[in-house]
Amino acid sequence: MFIRTRSFILALAVLVIGSAHASAATYYVDFADGDNTADGLSPESAWKHAPGDRNATDGPSDVALQPGDTILFRGGVAYHGSIVLEVSGEPGNPITFQGNTEGAFGEGRAILDGGRVIEGWQRADSAEEAQGNPRWRDIFYADVDLDIESNMTHGRFVVHRKAPRDRQAPWQRVILIDGDQGLLPIAQSPKPSDPFYPDLPRDFYRSEHQLDVREDEGISILTDEENFVAEEPDHYSGMLIGVHGGNNHVYFAAVKGYDPEAHQLILPHFSPSTYDQTRYAFYNSVRLIENPGEWAIKPIGDGRSRIYLLPERLEDGKPANIGFPVFNTGVSVESGASHLQIEGFLIQRYSGGSGGVSVSQNDPRSRDIAIADSEIRYISGFAGIGLHHCDEILVENTYIHHCPGWTTAVFLNRVNDYTVRNTFLDKNSGSGIRHYECTEGVIQDNVILNHFGMHASAINVYEGCANVVLEGNYIQNTATINRNAENIIFRNNVIDGLGRSTVALGMWTSGRTGGRDLIDVQFLNNTFVNMNPDVEWSAGIIGQQRNSPSSPKGLVIRGNILDRIGEDLPGVIEQNIYTRAVEERFMCESCHVITDLEMLFVDPANGDFRRRPDGPAMDVGADVPPPPAKPVGF
Repeated sequence: MFIRTRSFILALAVLVIGSAHASAATYYVDFADGDNTADGLSPESAWKHAPGDRNATDGPSDVALQPGDTILFRGGVAYHGSIVLEVSGEPGNPITFQGNTEGAFGEGRAILDGGRVIEGWQRADSAEEAQGNPRWRDIFYADVDLDIESNMTHGRFVVHRKAPRDRQAPWQRVILIDGDQGLLPIAQSPKPSDPFYPDLPRDFYRSEHQLDVREDEGISILTDEENFVAEEPDHYSGMLIGVHGGNNHVYFAAVKGYDPEAHQLILPHFSPSTYDQTRYAFYNSVRLIENPGEWAIKPIGDGRSRIYLLPERLEDGKPANIGFPVFNTGVSVESGASHLQIEGFLIQRYSGGSGGVSVSQNDPRSRDIAIADSEIRYISGFAGIGLHHCDEILVENTYIHHCPGWTTAVFLNRVNDYTVRNTFLDKNSGSGIRHYECTEGVIQDNVILNHFGMHASAINVYEGCANVVLEGNYIQNTATINRNAENIIFRNNVIDGLGRSTVALGMWTSGRTGGRDLIDVQFLNNTFVNMNPDVEWSAGIIGQQRNSPSSPKGLVIRGNILDRIGEDLPGVIEQNIYTRAVEERFMCESCHVITDLEMLFVDPANGDFRRRPDGPAMDVGADVPPPPAKPVGF
């Protein structure tokens, strides 16, 4: 009787799902030529706005989306807006927001664009108008409806990645994009080695003096006899300064004053810890504009700001197609919305919000969300894809690149049962993939390149993660595992330090969440190479023992090729090839030291770290091919 009843219920469920599929609708969205008063059911009767857009009216505002429905955006058309999803499909029958993956509506990917092109450029007509800049004849300015007054006048130092939107450094809230050409750099002195990274202390000025913090006066004094040689007291007026301090962060503030005779800057009170020497840089002044593409912004009152630019090119005598974000977030999944697919888009030019695609912290939690086959770029905010307090997540075949303002590519916060695979993450200013308290995860076959921003890593597995497998990834820079981690498997990955990183894989006990124990962490058949040769303690794997309650338990380091091992890491350490000499306690009969990379790899000079045929110990190391210059299909 039980079996017959259960069979009847299953048959009824199949019938219901089949009916849902049969009645599923496809709605068409064409921001260029659509009409919200149409029915949205064909390319000829497409809506202008999508359901979930706060600016939608009539049809897209009133429609009740059902499981199985698809919202198809016209390919090649820029949709200017932000979409908030508060609807749910069903298991196996999601609601799909589709950016023309199949090429059925328009050409190429649909574009979710949070930006606006700046109009009304004027050429500066005097040196005074450009604050004395010697290239004033080449500098243009335009006024925009954007209020950054609070970003300039709050009178405090703010950390580069934690400030609220109205206190961020202005160029973190406002970014300039030259069409499809890329981001434009904020005016800065000294000039950074890579304009995409304006906050790397190695590029800063260095004062031999420690920052003089006067808490009772609410100020700080920076002295530098070598560099503070300008004679005018207003020379630094309107500039912002970035100061390296705290636990390896950069903090920004507006300069309060300058004493030429004492060679001193007066700055706001600096509450973090300071270093014996002070590294610093100046930002966001017309006076600092020197190279084509550099810009600065200042408030001019009435909720408006003026942008100054030395353009790289002109069309009809003026800068062309220079845009900036006016929307905060591309797609937000809210209110426990579940069983959704977001695929096939180019998402660009959002700033000050939650990023390109965001699953918000909800109660109940959102679940069964797939984000696929999309390109995300020029996002200044929390993350390219930000995932918070959600379950059953898939991110795949997605290209996230050139996101400034300490923006992480993929951020996972309290996420369970997730997979991130076949993504290509290139040159984002925060970390590539960042975890906090995540469980049951798979990070597989991803390419993570050029994440060398301030305090950034390729992959972070932070604070309370458990049952996570990281496999088949090609990585530049560093991966880290922070305290309270259990059952982490790091298998068949390549990490190339490019001669810049000091550590390929670091295990740290610092943090704030849960305990500090590292339990059952395994490193199996990885290749960790090219750590900084000028740093004596650089290593393939290192473990911090200071202030740790215990050594890692159940640690296995087997079958890897790596520079060396640092600090006291007890556990099973065997069958490894070291490319530098190591302490005797890390050697065993099955371990070897081979310093010539040409003996080990197919083409190490060009990043191909697959094993060279007939080399020693061929069952050691990773089998991961070098990545292309950009992902196929993008």
